[in-house]
Amino acid sequence: MIENFNVRKEIFEDTQHETLHFELTLDGKEYQGHYKGDEVNWFQMQPDQESHAMELEDLEAEVKKRIREWEEN
Repeated sequence: MIENFNVRKEIFEDTQHETLHFELTLDGKEYQGHYKGDEVNWFQMQPDQESHAMELEDLEAEVKKRIREWEEN
């Protein structure tokens, strides 16, 4: 379960390379990544390198959902 989720900033804002940088806490561990074009790319450590109750596929779906909600606001 995601405890915290935050879109930190937009990188290369207003360009074709615009990317969202996000961070989250999952089961007490912090992760960061980029989101662009409905694709999630993780920094090191990656959630699939640890054992979590939430599968990576479900986690990425939740990240996409939360980013879409952030974009709407």
